[in-house]
Amino acid sequence: MSVSAFFLPAAGYRNDTNFNNAGSNGNYWSSSLNTDNPNNAWNINFNSSNVNANINNRNNGFSVRPVCP
Repeated sequence: MSVSAFFLPAAGYRNDTNFNNAGSNGNYWSSSLNTDNPNNAWNINFNSSNVNANINNRNNGFSVRPVCP
């Protein structure tokens, strides 16, 4: 059995003109919109002890990393 892995840096996120949590948190968009509100989309965020999937406003400055299955 083979195991696939990929690296996501703890890039933080942008809020207006400020960068927040760079080096300690990662925030990445998925390609999935929230079907109840297209202004929101699913994202993943993580730190050294937690990983969470959330729905956030698409105006948030989260990172995007293309990943090929």
